[in-house]
Amino acid sequence: MALTALVFAALLALAASQQSEKVVVGFYSEALCPGCDQLAESTMNKAVKEVGEIFTLDFVPWGNAKLVNNRFECQHGPNECIMNTLEACLMHFNPSREVWWPYVVCTEAHGYEQTINTGKECAEKLSIKWDQVVECHGSTLGHKLELDAYNKTMQLNPPHTYTPWVTVNGKHLVNTNDLISTICTEYKGSDKPAACSQRHMNVDERPLELCKREE
Repeated sequence: MALTALVFAALLALAASQQSEKVVVGFYSEALCPGCDQLAESTMNKAVKEVGEIFTLDFVPWGNAKLVNNRFECQHGPNECIMNTLEACLMHFNPSREVWWPYVVCTEAHGYEQTINTGKECAEKLSIKWDQVVECHGSTLGHKLELDAYNKTMQLNPPHTYTPWVTVNGKHLVNTNDLISTICTEYKGSDKPAACSQRHMNVDERPLELCKREE
């Protein structure tokens, strides 16, 4: 019995030595921004699929919006504000990335055509409860969630100058094509996924259409 306990303890110690703290990836985004749509559908989605087990994804739907007299003013107009808040609300009610990330990818695929209706279509396609999300977006809770996104974005150091803005363990990643290789480098565990041994150059050869921050 004592020998069994010792073997079990040894196995636990070995597993702990192979694992490491997950890398933290920040994706500071805004609805209706072409570069955010592109990044979500391509490089970021590939990272989630191939090395998702070694990083957490902090998706922050605020981008270049402004807070004026406790009201939101968005770079692409009121519809962007609505879609940003819907994403924040949906993540609040569905904190698992396995649930909310497919929704983000689905809605971003609509580009400039993102609306409450396309959000509903994506939610229904993914079997996500939609009524509570819609109720949230125009409520005090929805406002608070977007204020949280605003505060996170304003705490960036250095401050963001465009979206999509990506950070890896708090450091700004300029070339998003390096996302997977950077995650693999930052992860210190020995249990790296197979994708970490592959080359990931030019995941998406199209230049990102950045949305510049306006002062």
